[in-house]
Amino acid sequence: MNTKDLDYFVHLIQTKNFSQVAQDFGVTQPTITMAIQRLEAAFQAKLVLRDRVHNTLVVTPSGEQLAVHARTVLRELDLAHQELAHLTQDKTVLGLPPIIENYYFPRVAAHLQARGMLENIQTLEGGSVWLRKALRDGQVDLALLGSTAPLSYQTLVAEEFDRQPFTIFVAANHPLAQRKRITFSELRHEKFVLFNSSFVHDTAFNTLTRRNHFRPDVVFRANDTHVIMNLVAENVGVTFLTDIVDQHRDDVVRLQLMDDAQPEFISSIVYRTSHVLTPAQEQVLAVLRATLGGTPVS
Repeated sequence: MNTKDLDYFVHLIQTKNFSQVAQDFGVTQPTITMAIQRLEAAFQAKLVLRDRVHNTLVVTPSGEQLAVHARTVLRELDLAHQELAHLTQDKTVLGLPPIIENYYFPRVAAHLQARGMLENIQTLEGGSVWLRKALRDGQVDLALLGSTAPLSYQTLVAEEFDRQPFTIFVAANHPLAQRKRITFSELRHEKFVLFNSSFVHDTAFNTLTRRNHFRPDVVFRANDTHVIMNLVAENVGVTFLTDIVDQHRDDVVRLQLMDDAQPEFISSIVYRTSHVLTPAQEQVLAVLRATLGGTPVS
């Protein structure tokens, strides 16, 4: 079976248009028609029904079922291409959210450099939620990810190495700056500057807003800690970040949250269960474990 036929088929049930699929793949419409016919012959089932009078296309139950498996096959093939490309390049792609990169990675980098391994590390930055998907899709070999609960996925191995609380940051001239501690409910009338939804902070923040029964006034979202802190310093809003954020500035004040049963920022070393690590990647993983102290999560 030609896997390209599956690619055509998945695209067809999304667009419901033979001409569109042909155009998107740069082939003729008969090419798409023959691909569908080959699949129907192979599986001995009608996959799509064409109503030429009304110019519509209906996917049969057999077609819907095949689409589920076709997407899995295509995803696994794409993952294989990604992994083999990394093997031939002799590179380890390491996913790093910005806060974890700033706080933990310098120590890791020092150990990698001492072993002559740092030059073979390629980093991919982004929020933990986005990087988790990139890891599953094969864009990343290993990652240091944040979460609010222990990561538990059949496709991923997670080795937790740290837990830290979340805190509130306000401008030094904000009325709350005279406080050292605060409850989250006291922030219901504040404006917020936050990370975007690809960061695990958003999950923890939403947990606390739901628990305290208020809809937050989020005035701006960003994907860079420095941008967020600069906006906080200018009193654009207050923010909610993990305690490991490197403050070292006089224009922003950290406030400890006093709420019971708060979400925690959990940091883990994560990699795919299906990925056969190269000797070089095994060495990188060993350095991560030795430096950060990761332990497998059952």
